[in-house]
Amino acid sequence: MSDSLQLQSLSQFALNDRLANYGDGVFTTMHVSNGKVGLLSRHLTRLVNDAAALGLMVEKSDLEQLTREALSARQNGVLKLLVGSGQGGRGYARPESPTLSVAVSWHSVPDLYDTWRTDGISLGLSPIKLAVQPLLAGLKHANRLEQVLIKRAMQSMDCNDCVVTDNNCTIIEASAANLFWYKQGTWFTPAVSNAGVNGVMRQFIIEHCQTVEVGEYHLRNLYDADAIMLTNALMQMVPVHTYTDKKLSASPQYKIQPVHTLRQALADAYEQERASA
Repeated sequence: MSDSLQLQSLSQFALNDRLANYGDGVFTTMHVSNGKVGLLSRHLTRLVNDAAALGLMVEKSDLEQLTREALSARQNGVLKLLVGSGQGGRGYARPESPTLSVAVSWHSVPDLYDTWRTDGISLGLSPIKLAVQPLLAGLKHANRLEQVLIKRAMQSMDCNDCVVTDNNCTIIEASAANLFWYKQGTWFTPAVSNAGVNGVMRQFIIEHCQTVEVGEYHLRNLYDADAIMLTNALMQMVPVHTYTDKKLSASPQYKIQPVHTLRQALADAYEQERASA
């Protein structure tokens, strides 16, 4: 690791660990296939930037070295990298010079994602709304209680995933993915300046797709869309075939092909980023 920073390896939480007590840290989950990480540079850059937004300074080179070491032990799966603010006292305030911790763990890619990418999924509307907090908006921080509540609510919903809005009923994202929809040749996606996560797959699509508009949108924008998709680093691009909302007399149906077409159009660019990892 660099001389400027030492990251303490974290395999279990101490009782006064700030990550466990307050969610004081950031994380990313990376898709690994044949020893290559999809969008690796974007993952590591986001970790550095999100940590800095919380006042935690970490070097990208240190995170890259940890990732390389992890890849020497396993070639396929989900690699999760989590950076925390270390140990502290009972209160919320950090020590003046915190010793940052890092946890590296491996997980399996959900088998259903392959089917989802091919056949599409159903989408509902989450009864849980996201709070507006611009200081945390866009960050993949470790305080995920809102998402825990969203997933809990989904257990009683008849859908594969759900649209999540803020308290102003502005569309933000899905339960654990970003949201895009297609209308008359243009892709649209919500801004994440007040809530939500700026996913690496979202960043990739916005950069490489010439017909993407980012803005503030409401549920009515979904009703007459031609296509909808969910995106994250693990599922990549998943089309939506049905959206169900109690306010609507009928459930809108969506085309799957525009999502497949976009995936094919961006396949070379994605592979180039994966190959360079």
